[in-house]
Amino acid sequence: MPANLPLADELAALTVRIADLLLTHETVDEAVSALAQALKESVPGALGAGASLMDTRGRRTSTAATDPTILQADQLQYDLRQGPCLTAWAQQATVKMTDSRTDHRWPAWTRAITDLPLRSVISTPLSTPHGAIGALKVYSSIPDGFDSKAIRLIELLARPAALMLANAQARDAAERLSDGLIGALGARDAIGTATGIIMERLHVSHDQALATLISACRRREVPLHELSRDIIDGGEL
Repeated sequence: MPANLPLADELAALTVRIADLLLTHETVDEAVSALAQALKESVPGALGAGASLMDTRGRRTSTAATDPTILQADQLQYDLRQGPCLTAWAQQATVKMTDSRTDHRWPAWTRAITDLPLRSVISTPLSTPHGAIGALKVYSSIPDGFDSKAIRLIELLARPAALMLANAQARDAAERLSDGLIGALGARDAIGTATGIIMERLHVSHDQALATLISACRRREVPLHELSRDIIDGGEL
């Protein structure tokens, strides 16, 4: 990416690239990996980058790094339960570590990465209207390796990336639910019949009716075949 682009133009070009990456990858893991690589290539001064998705307890559900060094640094954060990535996620705010040898906020983690060629890091949360779903991070091999433009770029990039990843998570969850329930249960006839009933009730297409049925299962947290039989017996969505 040309270095002389104004930040707004640079961000727009990068956002388009990220959108293309996230929307064309079939799984969340693939999308997270593509995002990490795009960060490394786009943020000035980045030795490497990573992206992590987390559940509400701060446990990783998907993670990716551009190289083994970054992966090790990230793994140490989760093993030790401290570090800039976890702090950015928990506080929903960008965290900057200027120098790992003088920063004392995460003593166990900074001691653990002493032998790694990492001196400074920016981590920013992947925030959605419902909270942070993870964090992005970029590392430099030198102290204070990122200027204000690099920090602003990763902050602005995190917003659309978070929304796209949240959508990818929802899509994967729906596919797993549908495939798992339909594949594991010998109740295709009940599901088909219930889908037909919904089509008649709501005047919708087959695909829309099946999506409505699956959505109701997720909301109620009941198996697809059970809700299907309930609908056949006259139950409501």
